[in-house]
Amino acid sequence: MSNILFSGTSNLPLAQKIAVKLNIKLGDLQINRFIDNECRVWVKEKIFASDEIFVLQSLSSVADQNLVELCLIGQALKTLKADKVTAIIPWLGYSKQDKEFRKGEAVSAQLVAKFIEAAGFDNIISLELHSENLLPFFKIPFQKISTHDLLAQQIQINKNMLVISPDKGGQGRSQNFAKKLNLPIAYVEKQRDLITGIVKVVSVSENVKGKEIIFFDDIINTGQTAIKESEYLKDKGVKKIIFLATHAVLAGDASPKLQNSPIDEIIVTDTIKIPKEKQFPKLKIISVVDLIANKII
Repeated sequence: MSNILFSGTSNLPLAQKIAVKLNIKLGDLQINRFIDNECRVWVKEKIFASDEIFVLQSLSSVADQNLVELCLIGQALKTLKADKVTAIIPWLGYSKQDKEFRKGEAVSAQLVAKFIEAAGFDNIISLELHSENLLPFFKIPFQKISTHDLLAQQIQINKNMLVISPDKGGQGRSQNFAKKLNLPIAYVEKQRDLITGIVKVVSVSENVKGKEIIFFDDIINTGQTAIKESEYLKDKGVKKIIFLATHAVLAGDASPKLQNSPIDEIIVTDTIKIPKEKQFPKLKIISVVDLIANKII
C-alpha cells in the first residue's frame, strides 16, 4: 500500500510543496478542456485497491469549474477501483451559503456536499471552515484543520495589543483567537443605511488609542469591512493594524484597496493560490504545507 497525492489545477503549487515535504511524486493526471470549456480528466497513474489516495483542490475562483474538476477526478479514481479516496479541500468554496437567507434561495453548501459525495470521495479534509453549519450536510467523515496556531506564530505578542473581530459572524472565532494569545478583545458597532446600503462604523467598545490591533478572520474577500474599520480605528489613535486571515480570496480590486488602506500588514495562508498580479507589498503569505502533510502521513 502507498499514499498517492493528486492535484487539480486550482492550487498546484501547494500540492507540489506537499509532495516535496513528503518526498513523493504527484500522481500522473491529465486535465484538459475542450473548446467549449468542458473539462476532461484522465488518471494515468497505476492504481491499486490498497493505495490511499488524496486529491487536493481548492474551490476558489472559478469555484464552479474547480468543483466539477474535483468531482471528475474523484469519479475517475473510483472507476480504477481505488478503495479509499480523500478530498483535500483547503478552501471550501460555497461554505458561506450554508442556509436559506431568502425564501426560494438555494442552500449551495448542501448541494456541493452532495456533489462531492456522489463523485465517490470517502473522506474530506478542509481548513478553517467559514461555518460549522455545513458539517451536517456531509454524510462522509470530515476532518477540520485549524490554522489558529500557525497564524498566531506570526505575531510577536506585547501588552499593547488588542484583538478585534471584523464582523458579528466572526466574533466567536475572534474570541477563541484572543483567548489563545491571552489578549483582550474589543468590538466595533456598525450601522447600515437601509436606503444606500452603506455601512458606517459608529463606535468601539474599548479605548484603542496607542494600541496595536489584530483583525482575525477566516477569509479576506473584498476587504471592505476591515478597511472601513481600520480607517475608523486609525482616526481613534490606533498605532498599528495587522489583519490575519486563512483564506485570501481577494475578490475584485481588493488587493490595491488593501495596499492603500490604513492596515499595516495582511498575513494570509496559501490555501488559495494567489497569482502574482494579486500580491502586494503589505501581503505576507505563509504555507499550510505542514498542516496538510501531517494528515497524509
